[in-house]
Amino acid sequence: MNMKKILSTLALSSLVLLSAGCSDLLEEENHSNVMQDFMSTPSGFGMALNSVYANVRSTYSAEEGIHGLMNPGTDELKNNVGGSNRCADLANYDLEKYNANNEYPRKLWNDAYVHINTLNYMIENAGKVDVTTSALTAAQRDQYLGEAYFMRAYNYFHLVEQFGDVTLTTTYNAAPSTSAERHDMVRVYEEVIVPDLLNAVRLCSPSPQLNNLESGRASAAAARHLLSRVYLTLGWVFDKDPANPIYKGNTQTKYYNTAKAKEYYQKAYDMATGLISDAPSLGLKLMDNYADVFDEANDAPSGKNKEELFVARMDWDDDNTFGGRSTLNHYFVNGYDQYLGERNINDGRCYSWINPTGYTYNAFDNRDKDTRYEATFQTVWYATKTQKGGVVNYVIDGKDESFNWDYTVVGDTAMYYPGYYMSAEEIRAKTQHREGNHYLIFTPDAYNGRAIFPTIMKFLDRTRAIPNDNTDRSYIIYRLGETYLLAAEAAFKLGDNINAAKYINVVRERARNKQTTEAGALDIAPGDVTLDFILEERTRELLAEHCRWADLARTGTLIDRVRKYDDGKAYENITEDRHWLRPIPQQMIDRVTTGEPYPQNPNW
Repeated sequence: MNMKKILSTLALSSLVLLSAGCSDLLEEENHSNVMQDFMSTPSGFGMALNSVYANVRSTYSAEEGIHGLMNPGTDELKNNVGGSNRCADLANYDLEKYNANNEYPRKLWNDAYVHINTLNYMIENAGKVDVTTSALTAAQRDQYLGEAYFMRAYNYFHLVEQFGDVTLTTTYNAAPSTSAERHDMVRVYEEVIVPDLLNAVRLCSPSPQLNNLESGRASAAAARHLLSRVYLTLGWVFDKDPANPIYKGNTQTKYYNTAKAKEYYQKAYDMATGLISDAPSLGLKLMDNYADVFDEANDAPSGKNKEELFVARMDWDDDNTFGGRSTLNHYFVNGYDQYLGERNINDGRCYSWINPTGYTYNAFDNRDKDTRYEATFQTVWYATKTQKGGVVNYVIDGKDESFNWDYTVVGDTAMYYPGYYMSAEEIRAKTQHREGNHYLIFTPDAYNGRAIFPTIMKFLDRTRAIPNDNTDRSYIIYRLGETYLLAAEAAFKLGDNINAAKYINVVRERARNKQTTEAGALDIAPGDVTLDFILEERTRELLAEHCRWADLARTGTLIDRVRKYDDGKAYENITEDRHWLRPIPQQMIDRVTTGEPYPQNPNW
């Protein structure tokens, strides 16, 4: 059945949407008989799963979605330093305003448990669904079951990443409940997340490129990738030595066990390298050029991006009936409109919520050889109308410099962000004595953390009808490029720098400028591999792709690297006493009124 039709049907039926529309597991209205009767039918079984996929879209499309939890407040990205927005309190670790009532952790928590409940029913009752008619075959039922296992693991993984110990339930909650308890996070990993992903590997279609699997559905390849990340995370869980001051306040130090750590690092390495080895037979490969990964022409559901492993489809609601489009195309856009005099389709809507730190710009080194800087950051803006202009001032070499600007030619250069130092004399020579526009050059000396910074282009949508439109571009959640870096990190933790360098070099070779350099020009040696280098390589490859906070939390470097590299407000506020974990939503704590109070995370 067509995914969009399924989601439309679900949205039009309030009874069917109980699992997707309920705001809290503990106070769910008891429509259990209607819900269970429907989900146990051949059509209802598939629709229940697709209500869960609708939430994947919401996770990556909503302003209060996962972008605020994963991108700002890290070493890579900071919140706009000049103003407030919905993720400011969270991103800045505001010691008063960022609390257990924050909407970002609350949305993740509530959405996860609502859909875990639906998935629990599917997994418990799959064997009872009628597969004797053409409405649902046994093979389709098994594929859906595999996807349900994947999605339950996916949701629980987000929960333990962000909150640590959480409530573990694998049975369908058919009636309201006012009691709950938190369970050890390792138990959640070992009893649900890992077994569920192994079941997904067994039951799902092998690859998003095979068996005509509809784009956006989970495959065994996606499960293998996620399982590698899960194993790697577990390795780090058991590898945090309480004697190491970098882990001060980190609750994971209680698990310290080097033998267990090595066991999980090996599993992570084997899972990632197995997927890499099998990729050609699965129709998967790295895209030839880094920029191709984010080319709109290759977006799902085109099937052209062979690197995609799992995507959040936005185009299922391409008529915007249910508000399903994404605001992701706005967050990283600079304030170009104050100079061009208007917004335009090509350059995006100027939210300017989040922008890079100095560390991030510096991490993109070797720019003459590595194409990832120019594929990630916008460098040129063109005039869309004439402007009288004025004067821009910023400090270069300790001196306040002034630059005149005006636009007389539409379509000529209006702004240029070279990404490197230029003297005031060099800037004037390029801009003041030419025919056409006297355009603006903003070097890193001008970046102000507010409106002047280079736009991150990965998520721009140049097919929108008007400049302020949200995007219907699908979002890549997991891709093969990261699989190589997971393999490299696992190898490094096993003391195998030869293979760590090998897998990093595959990613770097893809990024190499093929027009100006010879093969191997970006290769590193085994001795170059350190944890810092791996994290920097992840910045170059995965900037803004919703994984950085988790990367730093996994490796136990969150507090240290935010304090070292953030140049916004986060470094002043982040504390090891509180910020290793997110706060349990106060709404959850308040609704547990029977039995023991629901525990909050330390110092929240």
